[in-house]
Amino acid sequence: MTDSPHISVIVPVYNTEKYLSRCLDSICGQTYQNLELLCVNDGSTDGSASILEEYAAKDPRIHIFNQPNAGPATARNTGLQHAKGKWITGVDSDDYLEPDAYEYALKAEAENVDIICFGTNIIWAGAKYNEAYEQSFSIAYTGTHKPTPELISKTHVVFWNKLWRKDFIDKYQCSFPVGLWYEDFFFWRALAPFARNIAYLPDAKINYVRQPDSIMSQSGTANLRTLDHVQIIDRLLAYYVTHPLPWQNGELEAFIFSYKCAQSDVPETYHPQLSSGYMEVAKRNGLSDRHPTALRFLRSPTWFDKLFSKHKPGKSTYGFLGIQLLSIQYKGCEKVSRFLGIKI
Repeated sequence: MTDSPHISVIVPVYNTEKYLSRCLDSICGQTYQNLELLCVNDGSTDGSASILEEYAAKDPRIHIFNQPNAGPATARNTGLQHAKGKWITGVDSDDYLEPDAYEYALKAEAENVDIICFGTNIIWAGAKYNEAYEQSFSIAYTGTHKPTPELISKTHVVFWNKLWRKDFIDKYQCSFPVGLWYEDFFFWRALAPFARNIAYLPDAKINYVRQPDSIMSQSGTANLRTLDHVQIIDRLLAYYVTHPLPWQNGELEAFIFSYKCAQSDVPETYHPQLSSGYMEVAKRNGLSDRHPTALRFLRSPTWFDKLFSKHKPGKSTYGFLGIQLLSIQYKGCEKVSRFLGIKI
């Protein structure tokens, strides 16, 4: 193994003995070999630790870090602390790569590129198929682009279908928020606005196995952890205070596009306290005083919602006397509205 790996791959591991060998084989067998694997055993109680030891004995590029169970954010932060590569990426331990994933991603490597994004293939392993969710992983851009609010909103937030320049992460002192869901959402939206350029490659090079009991499968449901959205947005706004956004009225833009994306798959009827939570965040950060008109969308009356609307993840409809008047469907962070069936 080279003393200076070009890519550091962070692999959080928690009770995934059934899938772990496939994951490790897909990384170790990459056509691009100058990499290190930082495998963080997050308190596994199954045979995952033994599998890691077996692989580390055969491949010196594998480094194992054992810690008490603390969740994926802490595991990834452990990986960030030990990474030596010029580029940092990750693979969840139940997912796996195409053989040429990193060779392909490095085609976009350039000195003025801080993030490289590549395509994702979703494998619905028992989880209910969701067309809108699958569509949200589509690469909307090709080539190299400077970040804009629209581009950031249309790019899926996950950590593992991207290569991140290590000195870029270090410069902005970014890490994953410990103890909260949606840690990828925070990481992407904290860093992406400050990238010099973001490169997009469309081919799907990572296989994301959507498990029925995964955190992402529970996102946007009645699970109370969905309310972590509010804390994530609060922390994101605090981050923007210490790292001012490059756009005019940046703090407002950040709040609005972050909120809309965060709540796009969370029906109001599941968590009516989400809106009030966001209003508290807006007030605490001074946004509701400075931009009251722009934040009107946070104040929809719940009685109207209960009488005239129906919600399910990814789609809301509004009608009267059984006639559907308006439908709003979300494809990732893109909203498609139809009135009487006509796109508006």
